[in-house]
Amino acid sequence: MMAKVLAFICLLALWDLTTNCCPCAHWKDTDNHLNVKSVLFKSTCPIASLYPGQPPVHLESDINVSPALPRDLPKLKCIFSLYNYLINPLTGGASTYQRTESKSIAKQRLLIALLLLLSGNVQPNPGPELLCSQTPADFKSLPGLKYVHLNVRSLLPKMDMVRIWVKSTGADVVISETWLTKSITNEDINILGFNVFRTDRPKKGGGVAIYVKSRFNASIVLSQSISKQMEFLALDLEIVKSLHITVVGCYRPPSAPKEALDSLKLLLNQINYTELLMAGDFNWDWFNATSDEFKRFCDSVNLTQLVNFPTRPNPKSPDKSTLIALFLTNVPHKFSSLGVFCNDLSDHCVVAACRNTRIPKCKPRIVCRRNLKHLNEQAFHHDLSMVNWKYISLIPDVELAWTFFKDTFMQIINKHAPLKKYRVKGRENPWFSPELADSLHERNKAWDKARQSNSATDWSFFRQLRNKCTSLIKKAKSGYFLSVTTENLNNPQKFWKVIKSLSLNKNTETIPSFVLKDSVPVYDRTEVLNCFNQHFLSSGSLFDSKGITTGNSCTESSMFSGDPFNFNPFTCHEVHKALKALDHRKPPGPDLIEPYFLKLAADFIAEPLSILFNLSIRNKDIPSVWKSAFVLPLLKGGDPAVLTNYRPISNLCVLSKILESLVCDQLKEFLYSNEILSKLQSGFRKKHSTITATMKVINDIIAALDKKQYCASLFIDLSKAFDTVDHAILKRRLHLIGLSEHTVAWFSNYLENRTQCIKYEGLCSEFVTVHKGVPQGSVLGPLLFILYINNVEENVSDANMHFYADDTIIYCFGSSLEQAVNSLQKAFVSVQHSLINLKLVLNAEKTKLMLFSNHKKVPQAPPVVSTLEGNVIEVVHEYKYLGVVIDDSLTFKLFIDKLVRKLKLKLGFFFRNK
Repeated sequence: MMAKVLAFICLLALWDLTTNCCPCAHWKDTDNHLNVKSVLFKSTCPIASLYPGQPPVHLESDINVSPALPRDLPKLKCIFSLYNYLINPLTGGASTYQRTESKSIAKQRLLIALLLLLSGNVQPNPGPELLCSQTPADFKSLPGLKYVHLNVRSLLPKMDMVRIWVKSTGADVVISETWLTKSITNEDINILGFNVFRTDRPKKGGGVAIYVKSRFNASIVLSQSISKQMEFLALDLEIVKSLHITVVGCYRPPSAPKEALDSLKLLLNQINYTELLMAGDFNWDWFNATSDEFKRFCDSVNLTQLVNFPTRPNPKSPDKSTLIALFLTNVPHKFSSLGVFCNDLSDHCVVAACRNTRIPKCKPRIVCRRNLKHLNEQAFHHDLSMVNWKYISLIPDVELAWTFFKDTFMQIINKHAPLKKYRVKGRENPWFSPELADSLHERNKAWDKARQSNSATDWSFFRQLRNKCTSLIKKAKSGYFLSVTTENLNNPQKFWKVIKSLSLNKNTETIPSFVLKDSVPVYDRTEVLNCFNQHFLSSGSLFDSKGITTGNSCTESSMFSGDPFNFNPFTCHEVHKALKALDHRKPPGPDLIEPYFLKLAADFIAEPLSILFNLSIRNKDIPSVWKSAFVLPLLKGGDPAVLTNYRPISNLCVLSKILESLVCDQLKEFLYSNEILSKLQSGFRKKHSTITATMKVINDIIAALDKKQYCASLFIDLSKAFDTVDHAILKRRLHLIGLSEHTVAWFSNYLENRTQCIKYEGLCSEFVTVHKGVPQGSVLGPLLFILYINNVEENVSDANMHFYADDTIIYCFGSSLEQAVNSLQKAFVSVQHSLINLKLVLNAEKTKLMLFSNHKKVPQAPPVVSTLEGNVIEVVHEYKYLGVVIDDSLTFKLFIDKLVRKLKLKLGFFFRNK
């Protein structure tokens, strides 16, 4: 076909140029389905400036080509474009001399056109070819956005090497085949400074993960796993506000059917993109004719394949090398460099591509902490001894007394350990040495040389270096951990710190780059913190938002008839003991006093602190800063942009927690000695735990089943139980259990006017007042909640109950299933009324019903249990109660299988890092 077209152009060049009409205007070949239309282009050819009398000539023509020859379309376009440049401007009236000269010029231009055509396709605006990066170090030095594709074939056991590749290439986006399962969490495959997105295959193998640097905003556009065909993951990547790139990771197994290509077409049609980069192991060999259909598809959607080296080389048989790891994009001219590097992770090469763009510089993470380098403990103690701490006893106001203590103590701390700014540098592999980096660099250079020369000697030398690097990495890891563990055998704290560093990485607490507020993304960092703060605060008003009418709770009788409880003065010895028991590694609270210095100064500040604590009890007042909290959102799982996927972690003042612990000890002694706490409560009590609570429930059920009885159990879930505690009801219940008016007044001050804010990396949200709930992260909070729900079971009859804090179970027995369920329904109604009086909200969706029986016949339609609103509780065959998965057959097989899989994962990790 191309030969015919070239011959046709030669005839046109020799045509009589005096013809008034352009030959192309009337030519039409219907047999070959070729139609040359009018010239319609976007940009203007510079040749037009030579002929001012002619209309501007554009750079593309609308050409319809037979579907049988789609691969020739670009060449045909260029042929007729060049014909218009060369011949069309020369038509029109002219003298014989001018026509002869025009024919000569046309022939010269035709010769140039034919030479260009011999070189292949001619683009209207050709750009420079991609540079080839010889080594990862060369690639890392390039400016721009760096994409790296790693086919690791089982990601989890090779995370250390993946981190090395990320560091050595300076990658911004990493795409990988994973072989992950649902049992492996994102924390297990975390890379410091990156967010991970993944699409797993339901069965073993396959799967795709994309790592994106935390500085970029990324969100999932489409994620799908098609059985036996492919895994497909598309992300929207925001580099800057004006530049969005759709990044697609795809893995297609070699055994995938032909329908996989149709599925890929459908998936790409579902996403809208301006710029696209699709990378992955497609298992369509670009060098082989078997991929022609895939190539035609890429042409049809304007995707250009960037990689031109084998990505699965075969040094022994170069002809069998394949190119199956592909980079496809619709903007190839925006890529400046490409690299194909040797891979010690699998038999696939590492493929890297660099896109031209300016990456905004990420501000270094700066933290302020005390400089302990020149701390002299003797001088520190000397300055503390020179202070006349007895002055604090002359101050009658709690706030003033606290101010005196804080200012004096902080002045001494600032003198001996001033604050200093430090730049945080992450180092994920402490065993990775500069010598090891040099060895890897030499190996990479040998790979590049062997690939270019294809010499057997060079390939042999490369394999020697590759094996040497593998051996050095194993020795470096084992040698490092053996050394640090041996050195710290006599220091349990440091020893277990090293062991924990071996374990799977955990995500650091980070704030997402944006959150969704009323389905609208919020990007401003301070406003993001405010959104978190308001979200956590709204949990307290959950009961009010339900519009439930409470019953009359004023009829409650006193639970205690003896002498009311009053605080005893705290002794200096008690305060000193509490200070010495502090964990010095904990961060400071809103008062900014580190526990390290409180513990170091315990001998000197125990007395003034005991005076301050007793003043607080006597005046029924607590320093305002002790009632404040720094809150950090912790992602539970799911989309990081959704606020409901976070739970708050509060950081309180250290001194306030010491005061709470002293108060808690006295209150617990009163409660235990007078047996006020419910015997059915196992939470936060001595000699009680989740194990004792679970064993109590299971033993009761087994005993009933041994008696040929049926058992119906209800696992009750409360929504935000600790956050919805009503302060007025709590104070009334404190009166009822025997606390004096003075003591209740102190607790009232403790609960009132509490504030919180979200603090992260130097930024702080607004402080907001908390009106409901017990303080999260406090010492007294769990005990106050237990007192709040104490004796909820009073009005329940013909049923068994057990509590572990807010985890509640009701279970009933009967000679028939209907009898057991009916008893359970009555007890459930009574408990619901008690919860309403306490203004606690039942979570009907998470509340589950489980039926136990030794009978083999299971009723097709078992009796139902419903809420007061008429919602039917779901019947389940397994439930995770206090960490133990209970099944209705009490075989515990599912729980054991999960535990075994978890242990295998952990033991396998330690085995690989031995």
